[in-house]
Amino acid sequence: MYVELINEPENNDELKRLLLDEQIELPEYRTAVIALFMDSNDNILLQRRGPKSRDEVGKLEDIGGAVEERDFSFRDALHREIIEEVGEGIGYSIDKYVGACLVYKYDSRTDRNVNWLFLLYKCTYVDGELKINEPGKCLGYEFYKMDELPIDEVAKTTLDFWRYYYEKEKVL
Repeated sequence: MYVELINEPENNDELKRLLLDEQIELPEYRTAVIALFMDSNDNILLQRRGPKSRDEVGKLEDIGGAVEERDFSFRDALHREIIEEVGEGIGYSIDKYVGACLVYKYDSRTDRNVNWLFLLYKCTYVDGELKINEPGKCLGYEFYKMDELPIDEVAKTTLDFWRYYYEKEKVL
């Protein structure tokens, strides 16, 4: 379910205020940030999920993860997640907030279903070495043109996020 938060929330307090202001009622949820990475040639950057991932093992998925209490802002959380997953040796930019999506997903580590409110950000991979910092969670990184994605190998949420991004870009 796409949550129409037009304005980018800075942190959890502002997110709660925006949801209240917009009269959007959501079930209990956890918040995560997702980097929709592209390079200068419009290739999408995805990671191959490893056996210690929460879900969708073996699938291609975007870079990102759960917001933690220590994160000052959602952009800080995204910077932390990028560094945790690909290392400090890359050049990148967080270009813009895209939107929010609520997804009910099974988490194998907790053996329960969780509502995730994903905040999506368009990002640009500039240069540098992509390292596998979490080898149990990530098997490697791959670049694809949108029309060349191996659909059966891409996580459903990742496909949904990119379709949402491209649909929004058509109207912006």
